Amino acid sequence: MKLTKYTHACVRLEKDGKVLLVDPGTFAEDEAFETADAILITHEHPDHVDADRLKSLDAPIYTNAGVAAQLGSLAERVQVVEGGQAFEAAGYAIRAYGKDHAIILPELGVPCQNIGFLIEDAVYHPGDSFTQPDRAVHTNLVPISGPWFSLPPAVEYTRSVAARQTIGIHDALLSPIGQGMMKRFLDNQPNPYVSLNPGDTLDLA
Repeated sequence: MKLTKYTHACVRLEKDGKVLLVDPGTFAEDEAFETADAILITHEHPDHVDADRLKSLDAPIYTNAGVAAQLGSLAERVQVVEGGQAFEAAGYAIRAYGKDHAIILPELGVPCQNIGFLIEDAVYHPGDSFTQPDRAVHTNLVPISGPWFSLPPAVEYTRSVAARQTIGIHDALLSPIGQGMMKRFLDNQPNPYVSLNPGDTLDLA
């Protein structure tokens, strides 16, 4: 399976000629929207879902009820999933985890629904949360910036998820200096941290 990172939280997976697109938001490059056999969306914030550009893709969308309610003309392509559910999309085996977005400010409470996706028991994308999968994974995607982000739970999340490697996502707000700082904190916790720039591709062996 091959993983390509795009700006911020968007990743594309390719396996057996099928493309799975995860969290194609407003920061993602146009290239990310060129093709997809299925789309996963963790939550409704525009940095994770760009409904206008999704109209160019004729692919089923798997997401939570909160996102489904906002997709308008795309609703006929949406399949609502919940945490704890296992399903198949474009030949990929997927499990959904959690239900809540991380809290940004205590007085605002939980801002919206959020589900993480474990793909092929190999790649885990938590969306905007530190919800953990219930099993070991090959590649753990860890958010490394954002208004809800805090370093201690990010480190604890990285330490707790049994993974062969960690890749930083949700990083559009970081300068190169900030990217380097997060690598220093998250590398070898205990798994190696891999820095990917937008457009970089990694083969998951």
